[in-house]
Amino acid sequence: MKMIFVDAENIGLKEIEKVKATAVDKVFVFSKSEAVQSVCEKSLFLYLSDYPSGANQADFYIIAYLSRVLSALDKKQFGTVNFELYSNDENLISAFEFQCTQLGASSISIRTKDDTVIQLPAVAKKSNTPQDKVFSALSSPKALDPNLQKQLGLSKADFSKAINALTKSKKIQRSAESKRKWVRC
Repeated sequence: MKMIFVDAENIGLKEIEKVKATAVDKVFVFSKSEAVQSVCEKSLFLYLSDYPSGANQADFYIIAYLSRVLSALDKKQFGTVNFELYSNDENLISAFEFQCTQLGASSISIRTKDDTVIQLPAVAKKSNTPQDKVFSALSSPKALDPNLQKQLGLSKADFSKAINALTKSKKIQRSAESKRKWVRC
């Protein structure tokens, strides 16, 4: 069984229609849009809009709702329930994964933007080595995964070499927030 959380304010209406869920899965969609509400009604998704308007209010509500669901489950159920988040908001993804990890629940974050480009600072653009690209990208905590590799336009071998070199030279380290993410030292 899956518990799917959808940050509709972040991913948009078209991506909601792509969410794959079975009859036993629970899908929680967070938005204030009437168009999103209509899609949710057709797909039998739970539409949640009873949070204040403003910056990051949907994100706060998603984490609060996740915490509520996690606390309602028996720890034995964590082995049979998978938590999913559809969002492109790295801060929300980090908070979501942290909450699941704290209680030992399995989670996955699905980013819907494949074309995300990480902007490198002007200084880093002068020297465009793989190490410089990875180092510049880690100005905020990020997972060293294939998505980042693709965003930086690096081959798997160059990406791995850059990570190893930066780790050995102690220029990057695991984030204090999440052991899955890395940042500059």
